[in-house]
Amino acid sequence: MPDARHLHTAVQVGAGLALNVFPAIFIAIYARIAPIETQGFLALALAVGVYVAQLFNAFVVEGRLATPGAEGPLGLPAWVVAVALAAAGLLAVGPAVASSPVLMASAIGIMTGLLMSRSIGVVTGEWKREGLGAGALIVSSVVALALSAQQNPHCVRVLALGAFLAVVVRYHPRRSMPHMGFPPDVRRSSWVTGETAVVGAVQPAITSVLLVMVGPVASVTFRVITTVAGAVEPILAYGRYRLLAHGHRGELKAFVAVFAVGMAVVLIAAFGGLGSLVFGPAWQAVGAVAMLLGCLWKVVTLVSTVPFAALRKAGETVLVFWIRAASTVVYLAVSVGFLLVWEDISAIFLAFVVSEAITAVVYHCAAVRGAPEYAASFGSRRVRERFGG
Repeated sequence: MPDARHLHTAVQVGAGLALNVFPAIFIAIYARIAPIETQGFLALALAVGVYVAQLFNAFVVEGRLATPGAEGPLGLPAWVVAVALAAAGLLAVGPAVASSPVLMASAIGIMTGLLMSRSIGVVTGEWKREGLGAGALIVSSVVALALSAQQNPHCVRVLALGAFLAVVVRYHPRRSMPHMGFPPDVRRSSWVTGETAVVGAVQPAITSVLLVMVGPVASVTFRVITTVAGAVEPILAYGRYRLLAHGHRGELKAFVAVFAVGMAVVLIAAFGGLGSLVFGPAWQAVGAVAMLLGCLWKVVTLVSTVPFAALRKAGETVLVFWIRAASTVVYLAVSVGFLLVWEDISAIFLAFVVSEAITAVVYHCAAVRGAPEYAASFGSRRVRERFGG
């Protein structure tokens, strides 16, 4: 039934968009109640939290997807729920403006729970649980933001509670992965985690560089723009998991269409006043050029996602690792170089666009050689004839 399928897709994508609600609202709350130095550290803590969450997700979930023939159910391990509970508890029992160690630990624990529960939800297709989890997070975030506008100290506690509910709603004890989620092929999962580690290091590193070289306002602004532009990241993740599970045939058109709609909504919301309404004082330093470049970066990322997923699905984990490692070096070198020349946030996002474009070309060339299904569709005429395209 097409209507049912479209409904399921809409709920899944909407739930993915809600994944970015937690860091966005956390930044928005602290822009209203915390000093700028604490805001700067929160931006770094959230970047690190997302990074660590990506590593756990890569080792447990993506490594499993990159292991052909892996057996057993794919469900959220109990330890992920326990970590999320502990992280949310730190924010719930302490003051609204937490200490640096608490911010770092909470960001890591909560983002790990949110990302892993979300990834598993996409693969298993449990759209009802995804909808409930997203709903809990969105409602609590709206309430928390309203409380922060009144300087109510309970605002962070409400946000933390909503984040934990978003994780626990997706937990199904009877479908928990065997061996607490330990991957069936450690070698393959290690390569997947390694590639995630090298490419994911870019944003924490750049946030740290901005915090040291330019100051906390720049690091907060960078985090705000990456959060807004990253509103389409769940769509990219949804498409990536669908491509990993089913290949690009029959999935690509819907993926691109949903991405285009999502990007249009992001731009309209950002420049239509929603950005200022949500982020308050933190939005003041956000420039139109930097915002547009941040969105363009995500568009180029869409292009690179297709050959990347094709290589991963073909089991080329080692090759993908080295491509991503090289891509990280390019990202860091170009970003720092541009920042030293222009000392402006826009320079960082221009560097991201250039670096991702280079990465997309490399992925395409590698996928034409190493992923037969991709080559049959996107290779040269000679390559398509070779693979029966």
